[in-house]
Amino acid sequence: MENRFWSISIAGVLIVELILFGIVSPDFINLQNLLASTENFIPAGMMALSMAIVIITGGIDLSVGSMMSLCGVVMGILWQHGINIWIAALLSVVLGAVLGWINGLIIVRTGIQPLIATLATLFIYGSLAMVLVGQGSGSIYGFPQAYLNLGSGTILKIFPIQLLVYVVLSLLFGFLLQFTSYGRQVYFIGNNEGAALYSGLRVARVKMLAYVLSGCMSGVAAIFMGAYFASVRGDMGANYELTVITACLVGGVNVFGGSGTILGTVLGTLLLGMLQQGLNMLNVSSVEQSIVTGIILVMAVGLQQLSGLLSRRRRVEDRNHASVLDPATAARD
Repeated sequence: MENRFWSISIAGVLIVELILFGIVSPDFINLQNLLASTENFIPAGMMALSMAIVIITGGIDLSVGSMMSLCGVVMGILWQHGINIWIAALLSVVLGAVLGWINGLIIVRTGIQPLIATLATLFIYGSLAMVLVGQGSGSIYGFPQAYLNLGSGTILKIFPIQLLVYVVLSLLFGFLLQFTSYGRQVYFIGNNEGAALYSGLRVARVKMLAYVLSGCMSGVAAIFMGAYFASVRGDMGANYELTVITACLVGGVNVFGGSGTILGTVLGTLLLGMLQQGLNMLNVSSVEQSIVTGIILVMAVGLQQLSGLLSRRRRVEDRNHASVLDPATAARD
């Protein structure tokens, strides 16, 4: 119920946001312009889908941007060495899965906190990407047009290919989280990992798969990011972890795990993405946009904690009220 209320609230804020920017510039809410603008933030939205699962398990993955950079650079290098671009793209997703598996392995086998483990791999993966492509202004470009269409192509001259792929991925992740035994285990572990262990759940395997999915989606995001910008760079994913995590938390994913939905994550992504597009329209600098993003992150986490506090207080009051009405129940409790 709380997740549903949060999603409805975020949807309402998104509508108000679009109306306000539409008042400033009527062209902003033109359907074709709105759909086209999503190409600027869909890769972050793709990574947010898997990040939501990671956070719900009680973890975090700070290395998503660096994994995206490394996957993109490796894809470009493979293509430069004569490998078909589509095979190179597929191999970049496989590489992302391997990188995510390494993150998960470090976390579940050593007991290192996810924050520390993925902070370390953020630097490792990011540095490898810079070394492979060359520091400074090093980049790989000249990709075939068929591949570039993934980034800026449309279906029926109005629906961006990126957006359609994102919709399909969102539905798949939503189904995984809400209608499969794996999804139920993710929530169980996030709510009480100790109880999940005593219940016989393979907690390590569930968490490993969450990080593997995170790596896969970083590879997928690298494919679309490279296609959109027609090049790949060693720093193409720099600072994306903030945007991805913020999209999840704004969408109602509990920072401490145990609750959240893919629908909320999608709405959070759209809210932040459209906010960025509107601020760009108003010529707000990227530094000032980062300040706004940080404020939104603090507000989202603060509201989550307030909501949780009020919910717990309400349950205590209901329990006390029930005990007054039914002393026999209170005695049993």
